[in-house]
Amino acid sequence: MTDHPPIVETFLHLVQIDSPTGHEQQLAETLLGMLRDLGAQVHTDAAGNVIAALDGEGEPILLSAHMDTVEPGRGIKPRIQDGIITSDGTTILGSDCKSGIAVVLEVLRRLKATGARHRPLDIVFSVGEEGGLIGAKRLDVSAVRAKVGLVLDSGGPIGTLVRQAPCQDSLAVTIHGKAAHAGTDPEKGINAIVVAAEAIAQMPLGRIDAETTANVGKIAGGVATNIVPDRVEIAGEARSLKGEKLAAQTSRMVKAFEAAAARHGARAEIHVTRSYEAYYLPDDHPWVRHLVGVCKRLGVEPVLMSSGGGSDANVYNAKGIQCVVTSTGMSNVHTTAEQIAIADLLGAAELVYAVVTAL
Repeated sequence: MTDHPPIVETFLHLVQIDSPTGHEQQLAETLLGMLRDLGAQVHTDAAGNVIAALDGEGEPILLSAHMDTVEPGRGIKPRIQDGIITSDGTTILGSDCKSGIAVVLEVLRRLKATGARHRPLDIVFSVGEEGGLIGAKRLDVSAVRAKVGLVLDSGGPIGTLVRQAPCQDSLAVTIHGKAAHAGTDPEKGINAIVVAAEAIAQMPLGRIDAETTANVGKIAGGVATNIVPDRVEIAGEARSLKGEKLAAQTSRMVKAFEAAAARHGARAEIHVTRSYEAYYLPDDHPWVRHLVGVCKRLGVEPVLMSSGGGSDANVYNAKGIQCVVTSTGMSNVHTTAEQIAIADLLGAAELVYAVVTAL
């Protein structure tokens, strides 16, 4: 795999550096050196985020991607066939989100090579995005000059602009029942698994409406088949583009657990955490209009869309940096069938280069 464009060589190098969530340090150290070589001022913060700055003209722009990957993401062996990059099929590829990192590095390489005038750039390569947007949440935005930005963390055609994403509530529930011998004294017990099952069966889950979803994703409890289980733990979530819809769905889920526990004489311990806030930049927002204009000048069809997923952009928007998520062309992410086309890597770099040089 030689004689490829520089962005491809960079991407292949990055995906072969293991960086599952919580283990991004080696990649961070590599990126610090690469960014310095490209003329940026760089440092890491207390969370482990890599933060860089490049001076320029006009209003600054934030460029961001995350360093961590999901599992199985160790020992990645990239392959190229017919212009498509994949893993060897035993791991993910890591284009989520090392394609975004590669695009940013390619833009800096071109700026250095051409000496082109460009906007001041703030760059954040975050940790722990896959683990709950951890790095973005811990980022001290006083280190960032930009008030607008691009987060390179989406699939779809080049020109995709995600300018709306949902808020999310996470639910951690423990049902406290009563243990008893399942063979001799089941009447003396309160089966926590039964309570949880009844609650889950009675709450709306899946696609609630066009803007709202809900899921129960984890359940664990019990010790042995001959013991009435006195404890079960459940993890779930709800998301919506609208805060009032999220509040209503979360309330329905909480009430289902409380009602089932009351019917059986059990106790439901429920903790609801706001994982991230929603954001929405309307089509006539100046930053959105700027991005659309750049796309059209390049002959790229802009695709304005809403997403059902959260990203670092949710956190940045909540912190006052108005961000849009854009595509690098990655697909089948979080699976061993993950792939990205070389043409899309090049297209994403062309688009971002055009954005940062549009003064």
